[in-house]
Amino acid sequence: MGLTGGYFLAAVVTAVVVLPIATVLLWNRLRGPGTLRGMQRFGLIGLCQATAVLLAALMINNAYQLYTSWSDLFGWNGAPGQIEGAQPMQLRTAAALSGKASTDRPLPNAGLFHSYRGVSHAFATTITGSQSKVTGTVLIWLPPQYDDPKYAHTYFPVVQLFSGFPGSPTTWLSSMAAPSILSQSIDTRQAQPMILVSAAINVDPPHNADCSNIPGGPQVATWLTQDVPQLVESSFRTATDRTGWGLMGFSEGGLCASKLALQYSQQYAAAVSMSGDDHPGGDLLKPGTTAYNENAPLWLVQHEPPKPVALLLTGTLQDGETAAEADAMRHAVKAPTTVALLISPHGGHNVGVWKSDEPEAFSWLSGYLKSTTSGTMQVAPQLLGPG
Repeated sequence: MGLTGGYFLAAVVTAVVVLPIATVLLWNRLRGPGTLRGMQRFGLIGLCQATAVLLAALMINNAYQLYTSWSDLFGWNGAPGQIEGAQPMQLRTAAALSGKASTDRPLPNAGLFHSYRGVSHAFATTITGSQSKVTGTVLIWLPPQYDDPKYAHTYFPVVQLFSGFPGSPTTWLSSMAAPSILSQSIDTRQAQPMILVSAAINVDPPHNADCSNIPGGPQVATWLTQDVPQLVESSFRTATDRTGWGLMGFSEGGLCASKLALQYSQQYAAAVSMSGDDHPGGDLLKPGTTAYNENAPLWLVQHEPPKPVALLLTGTLQDGETAAEADAMRHAVKAPTTVALLISPHGGHNVGVWKSDEPEAFSWLSGYLKSTTSGTMQVAPQLLGPG
């Protein structure tokens, strides 16, 4: 019975309804000494309260997709997968995965991806990064134009999407509904066709690495900016120049988007931070240390040479210090770095707010990212998933 499955939710709802009724019916029918009867009654009350709390927690988890399975919740992820030697698989194009084969460039790692159930044009895989040694899930969504013969030689721009902490890459395809929102924007010509990539950022539970390379710890920045792009570029028809790559994240993922764009401006042209902080908030980077400062977006724009990066910072006036921190970033940047703000008067720190900003965010990113039609891009080496 899955953590987010309908059967488990139905069972908890049933318990919430049935247990109070059972408590009333059994209250005066309990047998034994007075002390025992008192303990039994306290036990019944405790069960009622526990199931009510469980239902509330389950509803919150299902809404935000904080944990997607029991193993995710308890950290039972097993041993990390390994990149193993194997017989080379037959070269397959990314288009062939969705039933159509048409490309002018071999894509040797397309075979690592399998269809992602429940979302059209979506694919998934789990690999161990060759550079970072991090093991994580990577989800891909292809715009419908990817299989259109008119786009057979088009290399699409890519937007890497980051969840919050705790969180899962599946949130962007479920609660955030990014594929359908982007599709609507494409249909109304508010955005161009773009490939969406949602990779795991919480790869060292229960710790929060702030999408950073932790000294002596997980190399999450390398995973996100080297291993994941290498996998995607060698599996799908994507742009390989920085002008074709952007970032977007919410909450902790917003911090990731803005700081990685500033740190790796040679790889990314633009980023959207939805309610992201201007400083790390995890438990692995300690305030006052060099590593902490070098992973704080505000510190980066104040102390590092300006980078040719465009940032869009979104939030609300009712969401803590989000608006104030965004304004501080805007006043601290120097050309060629630019900062645009999308601040709403009302709303908290939640999926509803971030989802409402998605159409504007995709449209904004679309103005900075470029597709290409060149077939002369460098092909990344073939990767192998965990055995």
